[in-house]
Amino acid sequence: MDGAGQNDPLAVLYRLHHQLRVLSPVLTVAPGRPETKAMLDGLAETVAEAAGLLATAEPAALAALRQGFEHARAGRGNEATSELITAYGRLSVLLRKDTPRRDAADEPTVRWRSKF
Repeated sequence: MDGAGQNDPLAVLYRLHHQLRVLSPVLTVAPGRPETKAMLDGLAETVAEAAGLLATAEPAALAALRQGFEHARAGRGNEATSELITAYGRLSVLLRKDTPRRDAADEPTVRWRSKF
């Protein structure tokens, strides 16, 4: 990892989120390809790096990832994909909390009010 994101604990979560977004459809269309295995290996490295943070912040995502790896090792591609998508969703919610909505997001929309 480069020096810029080395001290940022969220950087690994964003990288994990991106890997899950890319890998889930790849598992669906090309489950047995060597490239897919390489992507799974890369995901496993990222999960190992983020395991402590996930165990604290989002243990359900970590559990889904571990279950997904078990399914992948057993050759159950659909189940692995399902678990990875579950982890992606949990991680999406966690990261959404990191970037709160703008203050204006709670203001009522004026343009849709009828003047009649």
